[in-house]
Amino acid sequence: MLSRVRLVIAAVLLACSSLFFVQQLQDKQKKELATENKIPIVFHEKYDVAFWGIENLHPMDTKKFGKVFNYLVKNLGIEPQRFYKPEKLQEHELLKVHSQQYLEYLRSSHAIAEIAEVSLLQFIPNFLLRWKLLTPMLYATSGTILATQLAMEHGWALNLAGGFHHAKYDQGGGFCFYADIPLALHKIHEKNPDLDILVIDLDAHQGNGLASFFKDSENIYLFDMYNTKIYPQDIKEARETDFNVPVPFGIHDEEYLSTLKRELPKTIESVKPGLIVYNAGTDIFIQDPLGGMNITEQGILKRDEFVFMQALERKIPIVMLLSGGYGEKNAEVISRSLENLLNNHLNWDK
Repeated sequence: MLSRVRLVIAAVLLACSSLFFVQQLQDKQKKELATENKIPIVFHEKYDVAFWGIENLHPMDTKKFGKVFNYLVKNLGIEPQRFYKPEKLQEHELLKVHSQQYLEYLRSSHAIAEIAEVSLLQFIPNFLLRWKLLTPMLYATSGTILATQLAMEHGWALNLAGGFHHAKYDQGGGFCFYADIPLALHKIHEKNPDLDILVIDLDAHQGNGLASFFKDSENIYLFDMYNTKIYPQDIKEARETDFNVPVPFGIHDEEYLSTLKRELPKTIESVKPGLIVYNAGTDIFIQDPLGGMNITEQGILKRDEFVFMQALERKIPIVMLLSGGYGEKNAEVISRSLENLLNNHLNWDK
């Protein structure tokens, strides 16, 4: 009798063990399939800036990147393994677009506080600032590089961060420490030096850093549409911008979209780019505290859709970066705009 009980117990244990290993194998295969079936969206959990609450002293929602990621996972059912994850950028790579003197300057807490526009940061040890603030910027910069390369391979790509358009060769500003777009395009031109590239900057603020980099370039062009009455008001760089499209303070949807639809297509036809980099700042949103513009959520969805359709219809690879956006609702607006693009215009395996 006892031997029979032991046999039954052994059989049950064997069955349970078999089921466990089958489940483990299925889970592993599912994970491997998701990993192989990646879509050209780049994100790293270190994009978010969390600094024991000090980040709340800046109007920017420094955790909007993770919020957008979580929205796409939850609402579109994209498995986390399907996102591309950038490596941390090594600082020596920055010497391709920044001076050694500027990188040394960032070893001052005062310098970081000035660029971040949070004076309290000057009293915090520099190693903590580099860890909690500059490290996320290095990941985001690496993300822009990766997303730009993915756009060339897949026809489109998104980096759920990036777009630091105020950074110049020897200075930063406006919460922009590293020139991610110029560095990404430098790497693209290493492989394809003759590629014509159009950077479309629709952040509310003037992309003066981008203008400083591209003004002498023979095959990188800047289309910059921004609020003329807010930071940085860099008149010198505005004069150097290839396609400078200033708009008035407080502009509404109709005038904004009308201007974009009038100016952008003829710019694309003039440049005939082989790549478009889209700096899609949502600080144009009516509830944004810094943009000084009155564009509704629907207006932003239409803006992003229009830009993408201009690229997709012409079969021009396009990479989108999130850039500025400082209100509590900006992450929601970005998320719904990306949801619209992914559901209605971009090819990806659901």
